[in-house]
Amino acid sequence: MNKEYEYSFKVKDITPFIDYCVNNKYELKKEYEQTRTLYKNGGKVMARITKNIYKDNETEILNFKDDNLSDSVLKVSRESKDLVMNDENRDFVKSLLEILELNETKKLVRKRYVYTYNNVTFEIDNYTTPVMNVVAIEGEKDEVDKVYNELKSVIDSNIVND
Repeated sequence: MNKEYEYSFKVKDITPFIDYCVNNKYELKKEYEQTRTLYKNGGKVMARITKNIYKDNETEILNFKDDNLSDSVLKVSRESKDLVMNDENRDFVKSLLEILELNETKKLVRKRYVYTYNNVTFEIDNYTTPVMNVVAIEGEKDEVDKVYNELKSVIDSNIVND
């Protein structure tokens, strides 16, 4: 099980964050379309089935994550390893969700840009369902804190408060 340190926030525009990555030696590792379906039952853990569509292939995975409903910008959560889904295990995944009484609650559709440098990863998302933009800065706590503090003024001027 992994523990994840992540600053995540809704923003008006993703451009300043992409510019930051480009201007600070971050490498664009992935750019793809993604559909994520969330399954919940009111407990502490949710299931996620994520379909990633790349230029030349497509993958679908199941994983579990703490259902962190906090409004805090910094989230610390547990996340399971991924199970790559295929025709042979699709029925197993369906039965697992049923036995755990996890029901589909939300579908998210987005284009994701993943930039990395050292131990920090930016996941920059342009959502089409629902319409919004989200930036996440993930990685080792000390390094993530440093990057977040460097970008604090950009974040504050661009953040969306619901």
